[in-house]
Amino acid sequence: MTDLNSLKEVIAQTWRDEEMASAACYGIDAYAKRWPFVYAVNDWDVWDDRQTGLKPEVVAWLKQHGYPCDFYHLLSAWGLVGFKNPKAASHFKLRWSGVLKAVPSSGEAWNPHPHNSSFAPAPHEEPALQARNAQRALR
Repeated sequence: MTDLNSLKEVIAQTWRDEEMASAACYGIDAYAKRWPFVYAVNDWDVWDDRQTGLKPEVVAWLKQHGYPCDFYHLLSAWGLVGFKNPKAASHFKLRWSGVLKAVPSSGEAWNPHPHNSSFAPAPHEEPALQARNAQRALR
């Protein structure tokens, strides 16, 4: 989990407006009471294109797993994801923090399918595929 005290110290040191920094620290404390397992996701690959929310893939993954969670966006540079369950929080971290990165192998990488390395569409692509298949059936 993210050390929220060090996060609050960084906010207090870097934000020029003391009132805003104090309010942000109070908000972080209140958030941690409601969601006891919190990760700061500032540098994770979970942000949407506008940097205002989570990517559709991340939201779909969270819904698919059914974890009670919350995303807290603080100003334009800070993001917290909170969980009630430590197992859910650690599963989220393993999946989205970049901890588990593929290591390139020597030589040509193994490909399970010569034309497409993916066997199934991503969950957020399934409704679009169903709509395309319905249109093809009408032709």
